[in-house]
Amino acid sequence: MKPFRFFLILTYFTIAFACGSKENKISTEDHASEVEAWYQERIKSLKADEGWLNLIGLHWLEVGETTFGTSSESGFRLESEGFPDSIGVFSLEEGKVYFTPQTDSIFIGESEVKEKIKIFDTEGQLSEKLSLGSLRWNIIKRADAYGVRLRDLKTAAVTQFEGIERFPVDIEWRLEAKFVPYVPVREIPITNVLGQTTPNPSPGYLEFEKDGKSYRIDALDAEDELYLIIADNTSGGETYGGGRYMYVKKPVSGDLVILDFNKAYNPPCVFTPHATCPLPPRQNMLDLPIMAGEKTFGEH
Repeated sequence: MKPFRFFLILTYFTIAFACGSKENKISTEDHASEVEAWYQERIKSLKADEGWLNLIGLHWLEVGETTFGTSSESGFRLESEGFPDSIGVFSLEEGKVYFTPQTDSIFIGESEVKEKIKIFDTEGQLSEKLSLGSLRWNIIKRADAYGVRLRDLKTAAVTQFEGIERFPVDIEWRLEAKFVPYVPVREIPITNVLGQTTPNPSPGYLEFEKDGKSYRIDALDAEDELYLIIADNTSGGETYGGGRYMYVKKPVSGDLVILDFNKAYNPPCVFTPHATCPLPPRQNMLDLPIMAGEKTFGEH
């Protein structure tokens, strides 16, 4: 649940410095530069090999064998030109997934796959990524379901991507929030777009004020950060109906953090129908039009 976190180190240092100052002040110009730098790293992450723009398929496996290829008879059909009718066969057996190649030039790293191999096993923490030309695929697990996540590094969604429409950067949406810990940590049920609900640890909530009213957001634990899944009065209109995400640094000292809604960003489901995005819990549906951050994108 941490898309493109590793790209945000510079941004977080800036936030940490701001939070450490007595006034938490930043100039309008510096703030605009900070948000723009964050946005450029955001675009870079979306277009990267592990980004969301190149995701072209997600197929949930059934127990037994599933054929994979461009043939209309394939259990998992690849609707792309230039690839074989038969690429291989997935086998789901007692929580383990195997792959048997049916064409040449399928690789795991630098090693070509010539025979049936195990590519996923939760007990042994095995999760292999296979490749064929510009294709990449691996196994993901959601609750009791096992899926094949398929990418094409040369898909038009990457090569023709021109960015994301955003609200104008506005320093008025850079707010000071108070972190209030839960003692003990609470378990919050989070439902994804597949309808699967799982408990997630929440170390506490953020409390902030806007235009004289007080609001709160339950946060999820993300190591040294707080992960926020929110919706607001723009959701389903100017912004994505499934909400938006944010990351903020946990307070180093005291209980204050900077909550910058200019960095509210779209879930992967905005860019591809093949993602499994968590949805905002009811308590994080804010009765507030947040006119900041990314607007909706495409038709997903």
